[in-house]
Amino acid sequence: MDFRRIEIIFVITFIALNIFLLTTYLDKNYNNFSSENSNTKVNIADEMAKSNIELPTFQNEINKVPYVQADANDLLLKNYSKLNNQRGSIGENGFVYKSTLSEPLQLTEEKEFVAKDIDKLIAFIESNQVLFGKEYQFFRYITKSQQVVFTQIANNIPIADGTSEVVFQLDNSKRVISYEQSYAGPVTVQGESRVLITDKNAVDILYQNNELSADTIIKKPTLSYYRTLNLEELSMYAPAWFIEIESSTDTQVKRVDAISGTVLKVQTLEQPQSVTKSRLKPPAEQDSATLSSNRE
Repeated sequence: MDFRRIEIIFVITFIALNIFLLTTYLDKNYNNFSSENSNTKVNIADEMAKSNIELPTFQNEINKVPYVQADANDLLLKNYSKLNNQRGSIGENGFVYKSTLSEPLQLTEEKEFVAKDIDKLIAFIESNQVLFGKEYQFFRYITKSQQVVFTQIANNIPIADGTSEVVFQLDNSKRVISYEQSYAGPVTVQGESRVLITDKNAVDILYQNNELSADTIIKKPTLSYYRTLNLEELSMYAPAWFIEIESSTDTQVKRVDAISGTVLKVQTLEQPQSVTKSRLKPPAEQDSATLSSNRE
């Protein structure tokens, strides 16, 4: 009898059995996790409904997005003198350009801020009246402060942390009288794309971390970039879900890191320098309203 052959067959059978048992065990745990995760999602939705938290229609899709890098630059400082029909200056830090228009830009006669107003601002921003204007897109209108925010687009995603934006200031006659601009500079993709949590995951995380109050309306989350690393020579930007939460008294902004799922507590420049007086403020914007970029 060939004992060596029998021994090999026994070892192979033993290994195959262990692989089968391990696979069965992992599958069972995965199914249990999926079931528990699904039940948790259902419970979270139920709990939010009980708290009268109104949810948007989620995209709820898995996206992959990379980090982006912006090298340190002084492009605003070098180019702002080329602008016409405005009086402008660069702040002490060299990164924010402040402009007062010689001839205020009159928006539409409608009382509310409407899509035609966005069209007028797009035409202005792309007419060489704003440096690198074609790199910016409309992001939102802040009702309380009468400000219109355009953000720089990087990798088809807005940089929505205040470090690269154009903020137009309106007066009570709905005229643009001034604006302030920050500019991250040209950006490059760094590394491979990372799998992101969904917009629904981000809202669930806010609820689980007691960041959502009862009787509020959750606006549709927007995928954005925020500065996660700021060095002398470069800045790194990571993806985050930008979420507005409306209540009967105000509107707040919350951010959730789209890779780690961490609720961001980092400070950001939510309003232009003249409003914040060069101070950083927490990411909680009061009384703001967002219009969709496609102006539906």
